[in-house]
Amino acid sequence: MAHEMAGERVIQWTAIPSFPNAIACEKKSVADITPDAFERDYVHRAIPCVLTDVNAEWPCRARWSLDFFAREHGDLEVSVDDGSKEKMRTTMREYIERFEDFARDAEASAARDPAGRPGGPVPYLRTWNFEDDAPELSDGFPHDSPYFRDFFQTLKPTWRPPFTWLFLGPRGAATRLHVDVWHTDAWLTMIRGSKKFVMFHPAHLPHIHDEATGTYVDLHAPDLTKFPRFRDATPIEFTLEEGETVYIPRKWPHYAVSLDHGVSLTVNFASAANRRGVVDRCVAYANRRDACEHVLGRALRASDNAMKFCVHGGEVNKNLAASILGVDAEELDRRMRARRLERLRAEAEEAERAEEAEEEEEAVEEAGESVAPRAVPA
Repeated sequence: MAHEMAGERVIQWTAIPSFPNAIACEKKSVADITPDAFERDYVHRAIPCVLTDVNAEWPCRARWSLDFFAREHGDLEVSVDDGSKEKMRTTMREYIERFEDFARDAEASAARDPAGRPGGPVPYLRTWNFEDDAPELSDGFPHDSPYFRDFFQTLKPTWRPPFTWLFLGPRGAATRLHVDVWHTDAWLTMIRGSKKFVMFHPAHLPHIHDEATGTYVDLHAPDLTKFPRFRDATPIEFTLEEGETVYIPRKWPHYAVSLDHGVSLTVNFASAANRRGVVDRCVAYANRRDACEHVLGRALRASDNAMKFCVHGGEVNKNLAASILGVDAEELDRRMRARRLERLRAEAEEAERAEEAEEEEEAVEEAGESVAPRAVPA
């Protein structure tokens, strides 16, 4: 059974975003830059960079082909983003087997469109929280690479947000222009296939984002009435080849489209430079998650709808989480406050016990010193 369908190297429709004023993204081998230098020159300064071979020794790089997922996880039911509210429910195997059909359908609809665009989104298994469904895959990559040091990994597991995802999709599958969750830094590694990326410096956000509606410009067909200064934005444009890993700095809007059938892995992390920016969010996330798990009576999965409230907060998400948990929003608020108070009391008691143990240890040491035999002069 062959699922390693590379397809055409270049997508057949014409509306792949490309801009004459774009600049390239720097690419480096890990042989030419140390982790400390990478953190200093790129992560601290929030400058994108592609590492061409940082994943060379990662198990996922050798194993995670489309064949692998169809064979080892083919019966797994997945929720594929096809543009509908309900999404497409299918098995992993059936989804992968239809990659070529999905791509050709999109190309056919694009051929009939004057702008050369497909009639709808290409079905895409995006932001798959695979650690829920296949936790053994977590061993396929380092969770705290020296090139992407992650403050989240120093926290208790219940305080760490579920910001690890896999993307599987046919050529033409795209992610619209966006800024990442919590304004975190991220890395994305191409395990199979390749992607075209377009990124913008945060200073250019007013040129590409409408604050009133919260929408970004459509890079395929920019609306210059809504975004009159779009041409003043300077994009960074590059192709992320198979085996390469891109560092995506915090707050940088970015877009990506698959040039081949492919597999990619992404992790959003808390860098040293951005640690203070995410600490408060971690505390709020932990409080909301703790309360939801208390009401639910079990640990939350990253894919649970209630997790949206834990990560993002907000009244709409809170009402949704409350309805899922079978309580009203006021009751959820009450239980959140109660759980927070319980945790604070538990932490205070733990700190008190630790202090008492330390005092007891010091007292034993002092008693030992007081009875120690004195040397008798000869």
